[in-house]
Amino acid sequence: MTEMPTYMAKVLGVQLKSNGVLSSLPYLAMYLLSFPMGAMTDLIIRRGWLSISNTRRLFNTIGLWGPAIALIGLSYAPEGNTWIAVTMLTVSVGINAGQYAGYLLVIIDLAPNFSGSMMGISNFFANVISIIAPLVCGFIIDDETAASEWRKVFFLASGVYFFTNLFFLIFMTSTRQPWNEHKKETDIEIKPTTG
Repeated sequence: MTEMPTYMAKVLGVQLKSNGVLSSLPYLAMYLLSFPMGAMTDLIIRRGWLSISNTRRLFNTIGLWGPAIALIGLSYAPEGNTWIAVTMLTVSVGINAGQYAGYLLVIIDLAPNFSGSMMGISNFFANVISIIAPLVCGFIIDDETAASEWRKVFFLASGVYFFTNLFFLIFMTSTRQPWNEHKKETDIEIKPTTG
């Protein structure tokens, strides 16, 4: 997603001024979708339709496999059709809001007393990927104007979305961890010895 403005300029031929507006649409969609997804999460848990863990799994899957499918669709968008490409990008990033009700809340479920530290670690790894992504794009793409070159990047991103969510589905738990609780220290009374 960090290379989206480059894709819009080089492949779609969107001018810089329009590029800024069109590049913001996907993130506006993510912002707007985060509210109903959060409300749906609360409703599902409150009504008991799914457990907390399964609700987190559902929304994380929406937030990662939805964009994976949209990116594959984007890779086959007709060349020169800016609106289809922008729509697919908007869907891809917008649906990504599902992960706000997925793995991000699992951090609080696991250990609310350490959620700040855990979020810092999680965010560190996410940012490392954001740093590496443009480098990988530069390595994969020889001709920035060729849609076929970008198709490789979109398939790679879809694969990352797919396998990271699969890992999440297999190993995720929302059970409060025992190390979250502070151990109570017992007061020890020291009596002087008389001798």
